[in-house]
Amino acid sequence: MRTRPWLFEEYPELEGRAPWTSLGDFPTPLHRLEGLCRSEGICEVWIKRDDRSSSHYGGNKVRKLEFTLADAKRRGKRYVLTFGGLGSNHCLATTVHSHRLGLKSILVLHPQPITPHVRRNLLLDVKFGAEVHLARNPLERALTVAWIKLTRRGVYTLPLGGSSPLGVLGFVDAGLELARQVESGELPEPREIYLALGTGGTLAGLLVGLRLAGLNSRLIGVRVTPERIGNARKVADLANRVINFLRSKSDSVPDLRFYPSDLEVVHYFYGPGYGAPTPEAVEARELLLETDGVELDLTYTAKAFAALLARARSGAEGPLLFWNTFNSVDLTPHLQGISEDDLPPRVREFLRREVGPSL
Repeated sequence: MRTRPWLFEEYPELEGRAPWTSLGDFPTPLHRLEGLCRSEGICEVWIKRDDRSSSHYGGNKVRKLEFTLADAKRRGKRYVLTFGGLGSNHCLATTVHSHRLGLKSILVLHPQPITPHVRRNLLLDVKFGAEVHLARNPLERALTVAWIKLTRRGVYTLPLGGSSPLGVLGFVDAGLELARQVESGELPEPREIYLALGTGGTLAGLLVGLRLAGLNSRLIGVRVTPERIGNARKVADLANRVINFLRSKSDSVPDLRFYPSDLEVVHYFYGPGYGAPTPEAVEARELLLETDGVELDLTYTAKAFAALLARARSGAEGPLLFWNTFNSVDLTPHLQGISEDDLPPRVREFLRREVGPSL
């Protein structure tokens, strides 16, 4: 296990200039999806297990939070304000890991289709000490944020998905990590890497990290948010902002430039809206659980895996790598002693009005 980011080993002058604290268990493991490949008769498919990035709560957000929460602590902040859908994994990850560092999260959440996963995440947010607000539209969101900042001192703001240039360093580091695993023979260099495209921070960081490491793998982002949020231009722009940030801290970082053509965005698997399950995602989720015992979520990872599956079934040449950005830590024991009655009244009323299964 590492004691500092690979990024600091590659560019030692970054240490002390970029805030960082250890929150995860890295490197995350890799393995071939033997059951899937055998069952489907498809090319070589591998999985990167970022679902195991922390024994407290895993997924892709841990890497980002190692940098952003360290910055909040360095600045002496008390609260971490962030945003997402009602069932946001980013918001839950922020809440869990902020709690570990003695910070309190404040969540401003927007509506999304109500599923058992959404209800469970909301309860866990509250269980881990989050202050939860529901904002049904942009005006409510703006007013809520203004009120929070007027009535709290020491608020640190994380953007949607935690995709700030500082947070994105977590996935620059992940790209360097993957290169080391390729170099050590843990897997062959992937021809294509598939992952969910939400706010773009994960893809932007990997784009930078893979280029710095000299890997030629093609990044495939499977859009799971509205196109105005998740698109190739935004990813490339964010990658360029990250390079500029790194070069402001270290002259030895090469002056790279990124363009929308440097990655591929797949739009077909988004479905009717954010968080809305699709038949392809449901099939992909059930198949991977059956063949290899890996669980996915229907909002992000199952849609991304459905795209990889379609590509593999079409006769694509491997190896293909699926980057699992979900969390596989079972937090069910934390749900004991808490119910929807513990949610804020506006959130509770919204859930009870919406049609959706209970836990």
